Amino acid sequence: MLKLLVWSDGMRGKHNKAALIIIISMFVLSGCNLFPAPESLIKAPKQVKAANPAQDLVSIAKRNLPKGSKLSVPAGPVGVDSVINIDLNGDENEEALVLYRSIGSENQVGAFALEKGEDGWSKIFITKGAGTEIDWAYACDIMGDRRKEILLGWQTEGSSENVLEIYYWMNDKLTKLKEITYNEIEAIEIEEEEKVRLAIWKRDMADAYKVDLLTWKGDSVVADVNYYPTYFQEVIAYYQRRISEVPDAAYYWYYLADAQVKAKLPEQAIHAIDKGLNLKSVVPTKGYFQQLRMQAEKMLPKESFPTVISKNDISRYRSIEEELAIQKVREAARQYWYVIGGGEYPNGKIETVSVNNNEYRYLGRDLDTQSKLVNYLSSSFTASAINSFMEKKTIFEFFGKLIQPNVDGGSLLNYDRAEVVQKKDKGNEMEIDLKVPVGDTNSFEFVHISFQKTENGWRIFSEPGTF
Repeated sequence: MLKLLVWSDGMRGKHNKAALIIIISMFVLSGCNLFPAPESLIKAPKQVKAANPAQDLVSIAKRNLPKGSKLSVPAGPVGVDSVINIDLNGDENEEALVLYRSIGSENQVGAFALEKGEDGWSKIFITKGAGTEIDWAYACDIMGDRRKEILLGWQTEGSSENVLEIYYWMNDKLTKLKEITYNEIEAIEIEEEEKVRLAIWKRDMADAYKVDLLTWKGDSVVADVNYYPTYFQEVIAYYQRRISEVPDAAYYWYYLADAQVKAKLPEQAIHAIDKGLNLKSVVPTKGYFQQLRMQAEKMLPKESFPTVISKNDISRYRSIEEELAIQKVREAARQYWYVIGGGEYPNGKIETVSVNNNEYRYLGRDLDTQSKLVNYLSSSFTASAINSFMEKKTIFEFFGKLIQPNVDGGSLLNYDRAEVVQKKDKGNEMEIDLKVPVGDTNSFEFVHISFQKTENGWRIFSEPGTF
């Protein structure tokens, strides 16, 4: 039975009303439904560029690209896009760091910085990439002077290592401070510290790495031994996971012991060394294990009780990449519930319509077309995730406007207190497992989320509503 609840435009005039009655009568008498099934009205969303709060800046960046080039998204950290806002000179006005690559040759990459002056935007820095890919790019304070430096990591063809270049604003220009080679890199912020530290992972073999924590001191970077116990808990956890998968690999035991020495856990290190020696492996050699054992033995306390590092003895830190990923998830969750709520309704008036005995409501004026909805969600989600979401939530176009089931929902998951418990890097994809509190309670849930690098930046391709 057809029910017409509310029409947004209305049908005015006696002639229009008469026409409507005749049309309805014809369909009722013929035994047919006036409206097709919702499934038949669902259309795949068009590919629309993501809405971006900094869209004007992105447009400016595009206008200043070298001829024959396009914006390029770095491989990391997850959450960083091709245009990075940064106040270089401390004047509280943000400049823009722009990353690009050649359209004709995929192996030509570079970066430039834009500054806004009285005559508009102009380039104040430009560099051709030292490699063939943009592996890592970020702006952070590594010198502890409350001003951000530019960090650009280049992936070089034919080399097993990447090159990180560090630039500092000095004498009204950007000057290269340092180059560091690495395979994997992590920027971390330590509680109550101004400076960002760099954790450098250099591959030894397979997925075994030599790891160091670096800090800026004087005019260079040095090993930050004072905070080894803070960061190397993460390295210990990494090798424990590897050992659980391949317990007979001696090199995992060696690097686990090395991490435990740096974390000031000599007893645990000696235990790992003995396990590695018992495997009788050629790599690492027995001599390497013995040298590491000597270091651990020198650290042993004179008393007979074992060394214990409590959480109170370790400063808290956060990974910048993990925090960026969590910020993406928070924004994505907020956008999802905004869409589920219908969007913006002037004066709070919601218009509904019945389709095949099911009640639907029109989405608000800021989401009422496919282009608006996709544009809104695509700042967080991939196109495939949005398409799947619209199908499963039965959001479809009805006489030129989007409608959705007239129901509401909510979630108690508190992403403001979420923590990353595990992440898996797959190149252009990243998977993370989050521990998310339920409300303000001590209960929590584990949530798995997948990211994908797209031309517009890192986006979530887990379906909206699954977290």
